[in-house]
Amino acid sequence: MLPKLRRSALNSKLKKIPSYLRELLFMLIFRPLGAIGRHICPSLRGLWLISERGTDARDNGYRFYSYLVSEHPEVNARYVITPGSPDRPLIDKLGGAVNYRSPRHYIMYSAADALISTHVQPAAPDKVIYFRLAQHGLHARGRQVYLKHGIINNAMDWLHYGSLYIDLFVCGAKPEYDHVRSTFGFPEGVVRYLGLCRYDSLQEPGSGERMILLMPTWRGSGYPSGDAFYDTEYCRNFRSLLASPELARLLEESDTRLVFYPHIEMQRYIDCFRAGSDRITIADAGSHDVQQLLRDCALLITDYSSVFFDVAYLGKPIIYYQFDEEEFRSMHYRAGYFDCRRDGFGPVCTDEAQLLSALRGCIGSGMMPDEKYKQRAELFFPLRDRNNCRRTYEAVREITSDGR
Repeated sequence: MLPKLRRSALNSKLKKIPSYLRELLFMLIFRPLGAIGRHICPSLRGLWLISERGTDARDNGYRFYSYLVSEHPEVNARYVITPGSPDRPLIDKLGGAVNYRSPRHYIMYSAADALISTHVQPAAPDKVIYFRLAQHGLHARGRQVYLKHGIINNAMDWLHYGSLYIDLFVCGAKPEYDHVRSTFGFPEGVVRYLGLCRYDSLQEPGSGERMILLMPTWRGSGYPSGDAFYDTEYCRNFRSLLASPELARLLEESDTRLVFYPHIEMQRYIDCFRAGSDRITIADAGSHDVQQLLRDCALLITDYSSVFFDVAYLGKPIIYYQFDEEEFRSMHYRAGYFDCRRDGFGPVCTDEAQLLSALRGCIGSGMMPDEKYKQRAELFFPLRDRNNCRRTYEAVREITSDGR
């Protein structure tokens, strides 16, 4: 059993200390405890610590953990998640939950052989701070596995080797693998094309209903908030679309419904949007599972979200709605190796009229992708079995077998 330390007592004394110094102090306290614990506590030996954001369990981290519990119970795996997360029951059912940022989390983070997550600084108590600490050579002893939470397609300079510490970088598509391997300078063998863990279950049958998923990505930290959000291109365009009488007619005529699911980082603005038809659902993250929505949808509309790769993988049609491309590329992500007009899996629309025209055409064709887009998707994803979790397990087992 791990010692039951009271984090509240630490907080009462440390809450006034700047966050970086506080986390550095925690590292100095818990690292030796983890090192000692590895030798005397069975629960810390050979530990694989897994997480996503620390608040959820619905992506590659959860799928990989579920696979380990089911197929490799001999692995000493634990999953980090907040006690109040709506996804916590999923982990409680599997067993092995570790409360995010608890003393137990800090000790396990210091002791683990493998740290595995959808985000950089896997399973860290604070991803931003530990990212900065790692840049100065202060990182955990465990092998760090970056499962990612989507296919990389934008320019991401911070992913360069030397800016972060990663032992296994999992890619989900062949062009992505080629790009990461040739661009970011990781040592040979770190970057591997294994397939995203969530793709194993993504291929399970959906509901079969006529449902359009409208799922835009988020906007950067400098994006207007509060009342100013109403004046943004994002808010104006999606409010207009959701209230469009033409969209309402199209949904009614085709007996189709539409689900609007903003990115998790934009969910705080969900009350800004209103549905112009009872066939439109404004979906909140707490009561809707993204993976289920992707399986259930017959067509995806997005702006720049990498979920379009998931839908292309499933062979479903996609429409890009990029009304603010110049602003997005200047404020959020610069364009990367993937160009939606040249490489994408559907038409690119820049205004509402174009979008509704493309949507009407897609519905009229039975919501089937054009042959050229289908061929692009097949070339992008040559690996299409359901063994992504198995390959990831084998890779993690390989990099942790040196006994470091």
